[in-house]
Amino acid sequence: MNRIFALLIIFVLAFESCKERDPLEGVPSYIRVDEAFIDIASPSQGTAMHNISDCWLYVDGKTVGVFEIPFEVPVLSSGKVRIEIEPGIKTSGLDADRDVYTMLTNYVIDTVLVPDQTMKLTPHYSYRQGVDFIMVESFDQVGTKFEVADSSTYQFEMVRDGALEGYSMKVNLPANDYTGHFECRTSDVYPISEKGVTFLEMSYKCNDYFNFGMFGVVESATATSGVRENVITFYPTDGKWKRIYVNLNYAVTNSSSNCGQFQPFYTAIRVDTLSPVGQNSEIFIDNIKLLHIETEAK
Repeated sequence: MNRIFALLIIFVLAFESCKERDPLEGVPSYIRVDEAFIDIASPSQGTAMHNISDCWLYVDGKTVGVFEIPFEVPVLSSGKVRIEIEPGIKTSGLDADRDVYTMLTNYVIDTVLVPDQTMKLTPHYSYRQGVDFIMVESFDQVGTKFEVADSSTYQFEMVRDGALEGYSMKVNLPANDYTGHFECRTSDVYPISEKGVTFLEMSYKCNDYFNFGMFGVVESATATSGVRENVITFYPTDGKWKRIYVNLNYAVTNSSSNCGQFQPFYTAIRVDTLSPVGQNSEIFIDNIKLLHIETEAK
């Protein structure tokens, strides 16, 4: 009996060893993303143009990685899965400062992955409920939310030539002027809470440096004054339009005015060692959004 039992075990083991392995076992599926879109709920949210550069990718709740669009990556998952993609940006345009953009919803899809096949996805994002569109300026309506400062040497104009969408703001500083300067700020003062997250979105094109900042507005019984909070310097763009996302939390929470009320501003001045030689300094600005959300809920 023992001999028969032993032979039976050998037969079973031999049968199992002869069974064919699944040829797709261990073969990855692929996820591909070539582009992404923002769905605008109403005109009050401004342009759908964006620079969502990255995808923070998850499959069934597990982190796959952070990938710059376009990309195609292998994943060792197949069958029914839930794919979630968080929209990623380069904060202040810096490659080294990549983060999830908390103003937008995540893209979530339940789908089926097949080994050795590619699932092509096109994420659509939208602004989260609770995002406060503090200020939106496209320069396409009559009037503008900006005004030139009294001390500014130069004005700005609304132009179609060279514009991004419709009209854009253009600033022109003459090539031979290294003493004059440009400055504009919003006509209105905007209350911004220290709680949550505040971002500037904007598009720009320039052949010279210029600056963005926030005036912390201080009101007293006799006068209103502003405390300048410089935030970022924009670099020449080689004739290309760029869209940038600037985190304003530091400027808001560390304002020396400690007032909670702000006026965004832009400044520009020609510098003989930096400005283009023999050319006017030209700055184009468009599709500005000043956004705030109280929480970072995902």
